[in-house]
Amino acid sequence: MNLALAELLAIAFMVAVLALAIVAVPAPKRRDGGNARGMSADPRAWRGNFYVNPDDPALFVPKRQGAGWTLNLAHKWTWRLIWLTIGSLVAMVVLNTTLVHD
Repeated sequence: MNLALAELLAIAFMVAVLALAIVAVPAPKRRDGGNARGMSADPRAWRGNFYVNPDDPALFVPKRQGAGWTLNLAHKWTWRLIWLTIGSLVAMVVLNTTLVHD
């Protein structure tokens, strides 16, 4: 297999995983009385910059400070997404190392 093709496949896989996480997990309504920006009304859910709220069905939540989104670390899909991302990075390195030495 060509090295460039393997790199393109690894990148396509990571993009597909991210797209699946964004599309497959709907953005449900807040049960905790969050504000219009989607911020949790419960300040106990924030551990510094980390958001941990098992009662919140949202996988991605707006950051507390600044722009962007963060993961709800208590959501059932968060750790699967993290391990899938790490696994795809490791697979990309292994593929790259294997193909370079062939």
